[in-house]
Amino acid sequence: MAYKRVKKEKAPFVITIVSLLIVILISSQVDGLSKTGSNIANTLLKPIESVTYSISSAIIDQLERTIGSRETRAEVLRLEAENRALVMENARYATAINRSEFLKDEAAATKGTDNKYIKAKLINTDVNSMTTHFTIDKGKVDGIEKNDIILQAVGDSKFYTGLVGKVTEVYQTTARVETINSSQNDVSFVNANSGDYGVIDRFDKNTIQGYMLDIESKIEEKDILLTSGLGGIYPYGIYVGRVATVTMTQDSLRKNITINSPVDFSHLYRVLVLKSSNNYNLDEKPKSEQPKQKEGEIHE
Repeated sequence: MAYKRVKKEKAPFVITIVSLLIVILISSQVDGLSKTGSNIANTLLKPIESVTYSISSAIIDQLERTIGSRETRAEVLRLEAENRALVMENARYATAINRSEFLKDEAAATKGTDNKYIKAKLINTDVNSMTTHFTIDKGKVDGIEKNDIILQAVGDSKFYTGLVGKVTEVYQTTARVETINSSQNDVSFVNANSGDYGVIDRFDKNTIQGYMLDIESKIEEKDILLTSGLGGIYPYGIYVGRVATVTMTQDSLRKNITINSPVDFSHLYRVLVLKSSNNYNLDEKPKSEQPKQKEGEIHE
């Protein structure tokens, strides 16, 4: 009986020991399986991770080359802003230089002449329509009248001024000008070399076009054209331009010409309003002031 009692007392201890051994065994197996699984996963996923890393690195590198890093983009934006500022500054300098040259030409045109001029600036001008009409900052209070002649000082020419157009409407402080390119402002001219007459009738693609009244008239490239004095608006002798081309129509009934004007109608800045045009004096420059002859060019 005593033996059985001892055996019963040992049974829980044995069960406990066995249980601990089983737990240890299972634990060791689980750790082994876990490590094995991890090794397998690493073996399988490592190539994929390597490829993914390479692709992502390439994409990042390409993006940085294309749009740059944050610091690079900031620097690019700064340089772009600085470049725009320099472009604007250069434009202002160029404008100042161009205007200074124009002002010199204007001073030469108005000095030592009996022609009476009023200087005026262009205002409220649509760039797209400047070649045909514009508004000036002088009006009735300044003595401007309808049909006053508008000229511009020109530099590279035998003459001090070139024909722009005429005043068509006058207000208190402003006036509207129609240029010789307007379809409502036909201008008759005379060939200073031959004395033959013609009419300006169109302005197309920055080119002044006209025709000769007599198809037998003599006219050649580079001939000088002046206002004819016919029509009662433009006095005789205002410089219109030089002949660029001479062509006959297919039916040989009209002799067409194109004209190179000394006036850049798309960049007008200031003009001269001619007063008392009935007493207009030809403003041809003295020989000493005329532009020097260029190679291959013949001056009259």
